[in-house]
Amino acid sequence: MSNASDIARAKQKNLIYLIVAALGIAMTILFAGLFFWSQCPSAIQSFENPYPLIDPARSFIAQEHFLTSIETLRKELKDIVARYEDEGDRIGVYFEYLNTGANVSINHDKRFWPASLSKMPTALAVMKKVEKGEWELSNELVLFYEDRDDGFGELYKKPAGTRLTIEELLRELIINSDDTAHRILIRNLEGLDFEDMLLALGMEELYNRDYDITAKEYSRIFRSLYVSSYLKREYSTYLLELLKSTSFDEFLTSGIASGVPFSHKIGEHDPERTYLDSGIVYVANRPYLITAMVKVGEGKDKKRAKEIMKALSQTAYNYVANY
Repeated sequence: MSNASDIARAKQKNLIYLIVAALGIAMTILFAGLFFWSQCPSAIQSFENPYPLIDPARSFIAQEHFLTSIETLRKELKDIVARYEDEGDRIGVYFEYLNTGANVSINHDKRFWPASLSKMPTALAVMKKVEKGEWELSNELVLFYEDRDDGFGELYKKPAGTRLTIEELLRELIINSDDTAHRILIRNLEGLDFEDMLLALGMEELYNRDYDITAKEYSRIFRSLYVSSYLKREYSTYLLELLKSTSFDEFLTSGIASGVPFSHKIGEHDPERTYLDSGIVYVANRPYLITAMVKVGEGKDKKRAKEIMKALSQTAYNYVANY
């Protein structure tokens, strides 16, 4: 009996010791965390303060990825454009190295019919409504007979009355450049949604009276996604992921190494002989934005545009990747 009592008391003491030890460890972790937290702000401040008038993001870019001079690339791109324009093509190009903002703008005032590039402002307007809680990606919109457009995509084959979620419509709009999805979304948006977006981005002059655009001005849409200046990061990321998934690879993609992510949107309008591509190339630690707009000369077609796009894209990619 005595032995049983001794064993019970010993177990009770061991339990108490374990509880005390656990509490001690927990308190140590708590005080260590509080100490680190109290020291962290001053450490960060000390890290940023050596150059208080400089963009703090500069501290996180290794010197080898900090391209400031791109004169060689500027000359090469200009030479390509001049060569083709001498043969009757019209070209607008904008390139920006996103780590530094160094850029090349060629024919910045030349305007082109946007074709499917006009779908990106629609995508931004839709995502802003989702971000504000006015819409949800799971909300359904109805396909009307007059929405059906067989230009691009397959949704026109669906019967009137078909219900599609906003998520499905966005995927079709961006990945497959579906014209029917575009019509459904535009019909459910208001003019004010577009006006507010363009005003917020400072892009009131994106379109002229003929609805034409320039490469430089249009590129600001992709820059706004990259820096998340219009949409919150999760919503910008959502669109950029869709843009990365598009299967259209005949234009600028042809000049980029396989496997390098490229979030982009293309447009083409054969009657106008106009072909466009714009997006962000995610070279490791060296992302850049590139937009090319081409109207090929009389008697030429999409094949010519693909040739021009590849030349421009390959030149930009090789410069950035091998600098």
